[in-house]
Amino acid sequence: MHSIPAPSPTHAPLSPAPTAGHATSATVELRRSARPAQLLLSADDRSPLALTPGRPCLLGTSAAADLQLTDPTCSGRHARISWEGEGWLIEDLGSTNGTYVDGVRVRQAWLRANTSLRLGRWRGRLIAPEPAHHQPRLAGMHGRSPAFRRLVDTLRRFAPLPTTVLIKGPTGSGKELAARALHELGPRSRGPFVAINCGALPEALCSSELFGHVRGAFTGAIRAHEGAFVRARRGTLFLDEVGELPPQIQATLLRVLETRKVVPIGGEQEIDVDLRVIAATHRPLDAWIDEGRFREDLYHRLGVLTIDLPPLRDRQGDIPLLIERFSATIEAELGRPVVLTDEAIEAARRSPWPGNIRQLRNALLRAAVAGDGPITAADLLPPAARGSSLRNRGCLAVPRGTYAQMTHALLEQVIREAGSIRKAAKLLEIPRSTLGAWVRRGVGRGGGHPGERGQQELPTP
Repeated sequence: MHSIPAPSPTHAPLSPAPTAGHATSATVELRRSARPAQLLLSADDRSPLALTPGRPCLLGTSAAADLQLTDPTCSGRHARISWEGEGWLIEDLGSTNGTYVDGVRVRQAWLRANTSLRLGRWRGRLIAPEPAHHQPRLAGMHGRSPAFRRLVDTLRRFAPLPTTVLIKGPTGSGKELAARALHELGPRSRGPFVAINCGALPEALCSSELFGHVRGAFTGAIRAHEGAFVRARRGTLFLDEVGELPPQIQATLLRVLETRKVVPIGGEQEIDVDLRVIAATHRPLDAWIDEGRFREDLYHRLGVLTIDLPPLRDRQGDIPLLIERFSATIEAELGRPVVLTDEAIEAARRSPWPGNIRQLRNALLRAAVAGDGPITAADLLPPAARGSSLRNRGCLAVPRGTYAQMTHALLEQVIREAGSIRKAAKLLEIPRSTLGAWVRRGVGRGGGHPGERGQQELPTP
């Protein structure tokens, strides 16, 4: 093949997709990016194929191909990938049905990590190999940021232990994935993993779902039902949003955790349950204890070991990697390439994402479904975040209203972001009891402003 000069580091204009019989000889650079010397070609259910500089990789249905394809729409010698001095280049070898890179039909194109390929109906993707110590992955969790590495280290330390674990973290931060990681790394990994969303259980059925019932225990109980504790024997029971449990269920749960025995509703015999319990919450349980909404003894029983999940805003370095993983999944669901501009990835990295990982994935899915072209920052970010992605992370957004309403919104946001009243009080440099009193009195809801009743007054916003 003739030598082709490497493109300049600036973003080159995208060549138009050539039609059949009019393929252009121009080299296409789809996105400005460094092109790593090591790439893996991942496709189908095969192990990824490592691309080696100095050894061209022939793709096609021919028996002589380095990657032999079985799709009848591919040609015998369909395309070739080779290292050209400063980057990987794919070249179409006069195929019948064309070679597509990130959805664009090309004669030649520079490749990079997370580039999608289509040869006829066959699809593949280029990925960058990363050693396990560079990119720890557990139970579907991905990251390489310092905050994520600390989380992985904690999960590995806690996993072999039999004690209960309480996972704290904001909504959408991956609490169930963290619980699954503890299960998969622990000695009970061969047992069941049973997840219960306590916040979604109707109060009338909560006891039955957790502890079970015998036939005829109540109207409608036409057959016996094994509760979650029994179903999770010799495995792990994950109680998500445990703070939502009604007070009477909290008392029963405490006894089950202490005795490791359950009595189904309407039953008389105790059933031994050998399992590990992991609970999770995004609620400030220590504040709820002060308010009488959560039992302190249950809190200490569940929180023998505690894990605080970082919000996505503290894992900004992981956002491009998460986008890459989510894009691959969404691409498989939609059956077409999902491509983001570099500006979109950078804007996503700087966005606060209050809904965390769940919000990021949902935003990416919506943007991919809404259009066929490359996803821009305007497509990806919600309207409220488009302007805030460049703002100072230390600023707080306050809704308009009365002084009391704005003050109360500030207090709630500081507590939510700090994770507890204790931590928020430390940030605000006021006593915890003072902050707790302001919140309980309902600042902004008819309870007066923080300066009343002799309490320490906040500065005027």
